[in-house]
Amino acid sequence: MIPVTGATRFIVMLGDPIAQVKTPTVFQEWATANGQDIIMVPMRVSSTDLSVTLQAIRGWANCCGAVITYPHKQAAAAAVDHASRAVRMVGACNVIRREPDGGLSGDITDGAGFVAALRSNGFDPLGQDIQLIGAGGAGSAIAFALLEAGTARLVIRDQRPQQAETLCFELKELFPKVPVLTEVPANFDCALICNATPVGMGGDAAHPWPLETLAQTCLVADIVPDPPMTAWLNAAEKCGHKVQTGPDMVKAQLPAVVGYILNHSQRS
Repeated sequence: MIPVTGATRFIVMLGDPIAQVKTPTVFQEWATANGQDIIMVPMRVSSTDLSVTLQAIRGWANCCGAVITYPHKQAAAAAVDHASRAVRMVGACNVIRREPDGGLSGDITDGAGFVAALRSNGFDPLGQDIQLIGAGGAGSAIAFALLEAGTARLVIRDQRPQQAETLCFELKELFPKVPVLTEVPANFDCALICNATPVGMGGDAAHPWPLETLAQTCLVADIVPDPPMTAWLNAAEKCGHKVQTGPDMVKAQLPAVVGYILNHSQRS
């Protein structure tokens, strides 16, 4: 490991809770392998304290930026000075770059990371029927990326029906030729289902969706980082489903996270 000195730069990771995150470990492995004098520090920050924390980043000259996780992605999108097209479209942000003048620029890599993980696991979203559970920040980004990748039909469900309906409406405006639904149609051939909610985090035994409704050929994916194999994924694997874990997505999106925060100069 590279020693921490007064010259070390840092990135903060902001969430509440924060103990479950895997990104700092993956990032430090990358930094060590690439000889980069930079660390990532996980910080548990409540929603009421997020704005003052982001304001503080503006004045930390050796801070490169931040990685944002649950539940702050929407609030972070509203707080940055410059938002990418993807952030403006989905209303969520998971990476922030601190500019030399203290300004904050934001992007979202969750969707691209999820699709990259799918492809590395041998699954192509093109032409597939896909169901997504969760219409929050990560879910919105994943939905957008799946539609960009050519998904045939996308069903979005959320325990807050209005949030799912709002996301569907916004996506239909961007992808008018693709059916984006809040209910599963009778002829839906679900090739992939993704849990983009916190259900399963920290050993929670709850299932975000009943597995008995899925064909055995359906890929079951979760974005929960800890535990890597949630109760839902374990049950899916026992039923014969192929699965994709939260850490799979974390690893797949690291090049985009690093590239954006370090101003696209350190892509691995």
